[in-house]
Amino acid sequence: MFMRHITKKQAISLGLAFLLGAFWVIAIRFVTVQKKEVHYHANFAVFVDGVRLPFDSFNFYEEVQSCGGDEVNNPKIRVHMHDQKNYLVHVHDNGVTWGHFFANISMTAGDTLFKTDKATFVEGVDDVAIRYKLNGEEVQTIANRTISSEDTLLVSIGNSTNDDLQNQYTQITRDAAEYNNKNDPSSCSGGKTFTTTERLKEALGISQ
Repeated sequence: MFMRHITKKQAISLGLAFLLGAFWVIAIRFVTVQKKEVHYHANFAVFVDGVRLPFDSFNFYEEVQSCGGDEVNNPKIRVHMHDQKNYLVHVHDNGVTWGHFFANISMTAGDTLFKTDKATFVEGVDDVAIRYKLNGEEVQTIANRTISSEDTLLVSIGNSTNDDLQNQYTQITRDAAEYNNKNDPSSCSGGKTFTTTERLKEALGISQ
């Protein structure tokens, strides 16, 4: 079969055309690419002897400046609360557990121990029971359970009956889905900005 001979000049022109086309594709992706951010919400409540903890101290909540700049390694960026909404958890990283969340607000959620900001409760001591209800089902432990989007968690400490547990659970505001469609109040965006290097790697299709 006869094949047309391509001259050196034509080969160079084709190569330049290919490189120019690839450059424009990468340039467009660089400008338009968006960071794959983790940002979702869950709802929760903690009751002690039938009384809901108000979480009314500002110490429980993260401010805007804690979500960027030199604080990107702060574990509190991964999961926290904002704006004195005492029932709403903001998650900004993969693999965050309920144990991480409670640790970030200076509490401890164990299988047989729960520590609030004011007291430590131990299962069986003074007839104390520590009960967890997650998404409508009572569970034995939550510390190592990953927080999923739109989770609803109840922590009940005391001598709650099953009816008490259900009553407490129904009091939890369930608006995580609504907040999943809103901008984060502090624009944490996963705890750090999209750097030029990260943007270029994403444009080139290079895995992080």
